[in-house]
Amino acid sequence: MTDTPAPAIDTTPAPANTAPANTMPANTAPVDAGPVDPAAIDPAALEAAAATPDAPASTLDAVIGFLDVGGPVLWLLGILSVVTLALILAKFLQFSTARLNGRKGRAPLAAIATATTEAYSATGADRALAADAGRRLARRIMQPLEGGLATLGMIAMLSPLIGLLGTVLGMIDAFQALETAGSTVDPSLLSAGIWVALLTTAAGLVVAIPATLGHGWFEGRLSRFADDAECTIGDTVAHLAPAKPDLRLAAE
Repeated sequence: MTDTPAPAIDTTPAPANTAPANTMPANTAPVDAGPVDPAAIDPAALEAAAATPDAPASTLDAVIGFLDVGGPVLWLLGILSVVTLALILAKFLQFSTARLNGRKGRAPLAAIATATTEAYSATGADRALAADAGRRLARRIMQPLEGGLATLGMIAMLSPLIGLLGTVLGMIDAFQALETAGSTVDPSLLSAGIWVALLTTAAGLVVAIPATLGHGWFEGRLSRFADDAECTIGDTVAHLAPAKPDLRLAAE
């Protein structure tokens, strides 16, 4: 009896399915945004967006940032600059309305001449009292125009000193920063402190220069008006009462 051999068993592993699984559903379609209407695009808006990618800071923010760099001293000078500008504009309008150098009917010099003439007639041809009446009217005209000039002069005098004070304080802060840095001294610390300190001096001069010019111009106008008023009073009194000749000199 012959033995029948057992069939051989195939032990070779089956090949693995290495294809990636399709995770996208078969019925998924791409999103269609629709056609773009060229007429709806504003070319000016596109040019503006390309030219200015970042919106610049407003002027007010720039001014506030500039004042913050200088500290309290620069803020004080900023307030003084606003006061100076307001005073100069107000006084300019006031002087323009007063017409100090006018010589027409309602001009101040004409009013002074009229007051002198009336006082001469009312006091019985007294030249001294008539001249005093004219000077009192001139003083009343000048008094409201002098208001604010003392403040303008004080700003012109104090602004450079305030700016110099800010410079000194800034230099002190800069050298304190250098001392704190110790051996690792960074020259940028000193340079930054110096330019911030000098900023207050420049601001003080910027405030003082227009204040000085305005104060000098207004004071000059008042001085010229005072001289014109004195001349008007003298001419009026001389016209009303001519000086009598000295008989003793004539006899000699």
